[in-house]
Amino acid sequence: MENYTFPLWKPHAKTESLFSNTSEKIRYKALRNSSSAFIKRKDVREYIFKRDGYKCSCGSTSNLEIDHINSVYSASRGKYPIKLLNTPDNLITICKHCNSSKRP
Repeated sequence: MENYTFPLWKPHAKTESLFSNTSEKIRYKALRNSSSAFIKRKDVREYIFKRDGYKCSCGSTSNLEIDHINSVYSASRGKYPIKLLNTPDNLITICKHCNSSKRP
């Protein structure tokens, strides 16, 4: 992680434009798509996995994913700042089992 600057995520202009006069469902879908594309980036995934020791908080080292601590849903509802959604402080390594066990 030395000499690596975590990339700044900025939603696409179209995604941002949807936040003024659209339904919550449309805002959520647009934000989810933009955010998913960002956290699928190889450099982002490698940074978060490495930082978290390639393991979930349960100790599992298989079927790892990246997840948000504060959800895309809460950001789409204005309860969490969009600009902080895809920052290292809001992304964690989680195994597929733990991620699917979370309550919405």
